[in-house]
Amino acid sequence: MPARQRTSKRRFLGSKQGVLFLVFAAVIWTLSALSETYITTVPVQFKLQADSSAFVFSNTHIEVPAQVSSTGFSILYRRIFPRKVALMISELPIKEAENPTLNSDYLLNKYKQTYSNSSEINGFVPAVISLPMTQTVQKSYSPKLAALPKFEEGYQLISPLRFSLDSVSAFGSKAILEKLDQAIFKLPAENPIRENFTLEATLLDSIANLANWDTTIVQVSGKVDRYSDVTFVLPITLIDTPENVLVSLSPRQVKIKFAAPLSSLRSIDETKLLAEAVFEKTSSGQLSVYVTGLPKTAKKLTISPPTVSYLTVE
Repeated sequence: MPARQRTSKRRFLGSKQGVLFLVFAAVIWTLSALSETYITTVPVQFKLQADSSAFVFSNTHIEVPAQVSSTGFSILYRRIFPRKVALMISELPIKEAENPTLNSDYLLNKYKQTYSNSSEINGFVPAVISLPMTQTVQKSYSPKLAALPKFEEGYQLISPLRFSLDSVSAFGSKAILEKLDQAIFKLPAENPIRENFTLEATLLDSIANLANWDTTIVQVSGKVDRYSDVTFVLPITLIDTPENVLVSLSPRQVKIKFAAPLSSLRSIDETKLLAEAVFEKTSSGQLSVYVTGLPKTAKKLTISPPTVSYLTVE
């Protein structure tokens, strides 16, 4: 074998042995370091279990640093696999419900009750731990519909909607409930309505998810009738005319048109329908016309003309 090849082989074997030595030394050093005792912190996970409706949670888990005095092996293991402790909300010694906190001594006692080999735990830091929850409050809301049901052409409501409940109650975070103005319900998709109805309405998901509700379903009922257009010609009555002043109107009558249920039209007393104008001096010489005596269910009122001219003679 040539001298050059033998020299290269010895160098290769020497470098391989050097690497193995360094690896072996690193392992020995690591094992030695992990065998030492250290004072440091490791995470402990606490799970909040909601066995009470007195609080609303923003998070059901909290991680609290625990001060330990233990070997490197134990510390490394606890950081990779944190221990877990369950906390029942009804058992927590919370003094201020509006700002719920726990003393670290309570957590230490709870930890020792859960794990028998807990002598390496010296305590938790900080001394007072804030809990991710807020006190539950109750607030009531009047039910409202997101949209009216669809009616067949010519049909409309003839009275206000009626709900099976005057109010519904929500239980949740005070900050959230104070931003909520009303409980809005939606009706199912139905064919156009032409008669009295009772339908089941469901609370909108976007609102239902904000809190716990005593109910998310209400019954909605309404009375429906066919509407028809009707026209009347009425003389104008002038109100508040000054004494010793003659007021002349032009025109002296107006035509009114409105829609009302057939049942209401049959009972209209034409003598109670009045077109009135309140006298007051205006720069335009015009007075607005108002109509009284209409049925409560009347809609789409038009007055032609809506204003009249006046002349005064003193």
